[in-house]
Formats: sequence, C-alpha cells, structure tokens
Amino acid sequence: MRTSLFIIALLIPAAVKAQALQWEQTRAWVEAVEDGGPVTALYRFKNTSGNPVRIRSVPTSCNCMVGKPEKRDYAPDEQGELTLIYSPKGRWGVHAYRFYVVTDEKGLRPYELIFEVNETRREKAAD
Repeated sequence: MRTSLFIIALLIPAAVKAQALQWEQTRAWVEAVEDGGPVTALYRFKNTSGNPVRIRSVPTSCNCMVGKPEKRDYAPDEQGELTLIYSPKGRWGVHAYRFYVVTDEKGLRPYELIFEVNETRREKAAD
C-alpha cells in the first residue's frame, strides 16, 4: 500500500505540467472603423519555465487576422510580445475571434487567446 502511494505521489507532478508561457492578458478589445485600415492588438507574455520555448505557429479562426510573434524562440524568464493584425471585413458590430499559439511544449494544448473588435461605419459628412 505504501509503495502504491509513493508511486502515485511521484506521478502527480508529471501529470499536472504547467504551460511555460504566462500571458499578461489573454483577451484584447479594439475599435475598428470602416476604411480605417488594419488594427492591432498586443499580447505580452513571459517564459516562466526553466526551458527554452519555440512558437511554432499562430493559427487564427479567420483569414482577416494574422498573429506575429516578435521572434520564435524564448529563453527561460524571457519576455515577449505577439502582435495580432486584424483587417476589418465590413461586418458591423461586435465580434469575438479565438486564435491559438502553438509551441514545442510536449503534451500540452496550444494557448487560446481572444480578440474582440467593434467594427463601426465611418460617418459620412452631410452635404
């Protein structure tokens, strides 16, 4: 019985592996105006693990967004930024999009981040 408890105690930390990148925020909100061009949101993070982390990809849920990390590789305790560039599509109103940060961390899910935008029409000048 004691041997079984000892083995379980050894396995628990391996099963509860923390993700290396800790995000200052996982959600961003921006305003976008018709014909105003692309808008950006900044997501800051820190590699809090004792190992280097490589960002492999940043898949988005819409071809109107592109996620660009400032670089791909982050050393332990290094801080970084990921810029999300959004091109308004002419869909007026509030929209929320999910996108992901895929790293080389073994056995862990990608990081899920949220981008919210309020797209408004440009007011036309009165004649």
